[in-house]
Amino acid sequence: MIASKAMASMDWIDLLNIRQSKGLPVDVETSYAKLYMDPDLHHSSGYFCEGVATLEEAQKKKVDVILERLRLQEPSLKLLDIGCGWGATALAAANRYRVDVTGITIGQYQHAYAQSQIPDRQTAAPLVQFRLQCWEEFTEPVDRIICVNAFENFENKEEFLPHCRRLLRAGGRMVMLAVTADRPIFRVVPLGRVIEWAERAGFNVDISPSLARDYALTLDCYVSNLRVCRNEAIALVGESRFARQVDYYSRCADFLRSGINDMFEFTFTLR
Repeated sequence: MIASKAMASMDWIDLLNIRQSKGLPVDVETSYAKLYMDPDLHHSSGYFCEGVATLEEAQKKKVDVILERLRLQEPSLKLLDIGCGWGATALAAANRYRVDVTGITIGQYQHAYAQSQIPDRQTAAPLVQFRLQCWEEFTEPVDRIICVNAFENFENKEEFLPHCRRLLRAGGRMVMLAVTADRPIFRVVPLGRVIEWAERAGFNVDISPSLARDYALTLDCYVSNLRVCRNEAIALVGESRFARQVDYYSRCADFLRSGINDMFEFTFTLR
């Protein structure tokens, strides 16, 4: 393992999903995110497929692939987005497929922004709602679930997939994008353990090829954008936060390129 002693004491959530600084207004966090993320504010890996060159294109491709994988064409489906961030994927699902969507997040600044993106009038389906809620507290039945680069940050990982299995109605599907590691590090668990937990919960499991390169390229874009907007970023969050985040994203990209971490897209269907 090439991580330094300082890095070894940190969780992946600290490295990859920097929490809001204490005392910063929620609108400052979103203004900061707009400096380096894509216009839809995806704080997760994009898909840099053939012909995809920019961060915005990669994030749109990721959303396209994941929503297609969910098979949302059936009428009256209910979709749960766990770790919905700023809400872009949930809103895309509702707009494209006319499904009812609930997005949950524990980030106050993300929740406030996502709420602001809901159309003023929702008098008919689809309905989109965002909740400030952890996954353990969500108990309503749904037909589809997505979880995009949020699983890495959960403490109670072993219970997560059984919980999702209990939420899903007959014919349900779930798509999860998650970082793995052959040796557990920063709360990230081995690929085999994710498969074991899923099968034990009652899922069939389909796994993509490695997407580590895609996440590394996404993080490269974040770092490049932050450096271009250095002065604006420091004015918003301070030099220490800026420097720490650039360093963390760069190291995470190195972990993915070196094989310390990997990433896969999982599709779970009910047995």
